[in-house]
Amino acid sequence: MSFWKRFAFIFICTSIFLQTVNAKELTADLGLSTLDAFSPDGDGTNDNLVITLFYNGSSSKVSSWQLTIIDQRGFTIKTFSGKNQKLPKRIVWNGSTDTGSEIYSLNDHAIILRIVPSAKDEKESGQKKVVTSMNFTSGILLETVEKDKRWRFAVNSLQFASGRPELKTGTEDQILFNNYILDVIAAKLSEYPDTAVTITAFENNFENTTESNIDTALPLTQGRAEIILEVLVRKGIDRSRMNAVGRGGANELSSPTDESNSWKNCRIEFDMEK
Repeated sequence: MSFWKRFAFIFICTSIFLQTVNAKELTADLGLSTLDAFSPDGDGTNDNLVITLFYNGSSSKVSSWQLTIIDQRGFTIKTFSGKNQKLPKRIVWNGSTDTGSEIYSLNDHAIILRIVPSAKDEKESGQKKVVTSMNFTSGILLETVEKDKRWRFAVNSLQFASGRPELKTGTEDQILFNNYILDVIAAKLSEYPDTAVTITAFENNFENTTESNIDTALPLTQGRAEIILEVLVRKGIDRSRMNAVGRGGANELSSPTDESNSWKNCRIEFDMEK
């Protein structure tokens, strides 16, 4: 190889090396005002979730960005986005959704931020997109039924054994998750020590007949309500305050055969009254 060819080869390799060394890795991150208490129920406490967005791109604008919020069933319920603009420093979410669905107590959610960098940042970094995510769990959404006298909340995220009045114990994660939810419920009931608590369980009546409701759904929900009561007693809630009721397939929020929404029927309601 001639001197000039060797020189050109070394120059090209050195340029590639310097570009690699100087390339800036683009990163993003998210911050939340709360990880486990967001409860848009209008009580003035944690009704808004403040989402802080971090991005280290050098350009003042990004080509596009999208922030999506996904519920624990995998459905996207809220999207924020923009194009050819600065990435917002923060987004305030009041719990409203694009789908008209509701936020439920003690449900897991994921937040995903996707950024398409500016042409300048893409050239400098070699990255065509930046993605980051984090999870949070909603708090208890408390409904005031009668001011200063009666309150109610519902939980649909407790995991029960299929067709049995027992909490799931198949994996350590299931045990820990159920225990966490019941800890939060016990803490909320403790905030209202002078109330009587009715624990009411509901279930899908899949056969949609009176007989199946009486023979299957009612005893199943009665057993589940009683199990919850016993666990709460062990967590320090006075037994004399509580009553367990099974309502089977009553008060349907969705058709039991609607695969996308029938989960709403499988819930435990807690009614607190002075």
